[in-house]
Amino acid sequence: MQGHASTLRCIDNRGQLHHLPCSKGGQQGDGIETVRFTVTIHTSICLVFQRHPACKGTAICDEFFVVAPLQEALALVADLKLLLKQDLDLDLDVPKFNCYVPSNRLDDDQARELVKNTLATRKSFSDLAVINVSGSTKGLRFQHVAPL
Repeated sequence: MQGHASTLRCIDNRGQLHHLPCSKGGQQGDGIETVRFTVTIHTSICLVFQRHPACKGTAICDEFFVVAPLQEALALVADLKLLLKQDLDLDLDVPKFNCYVPSNRLDDDQARELVKNTLATRKSFSDLAVINVSGSTKGLRFQHVAPL
């Protein structure tokens, strides 16, 4: 599909068939497309992390995890969002953006407020300031599923 217009067909919950024109990107869930996507963005991600040596992180496809002090982490995310748009015309989907703020003194509402205030104080974060930032003091949770 890459580079060619096509029509995606899907059936909604009422059984109605819909035809969706598609001419950009690849089919999500296609294994080859996942490899192509990750290889394509790898260089840009590495470049951004090299620019921000105080940050450590990892990525799984389009899920990014950054570990750093708040200012540095937000600077990296703003840089990554800009570079992905410039280099690849890729919009970093940030509505699910979440900052983990480890603290024994803050609750989740205070953590969210801290992140929003930090975004509001730096012009370089203006692209991130419009998002609905979530903050958490509880950390990330993983569910382990035992193999069958």
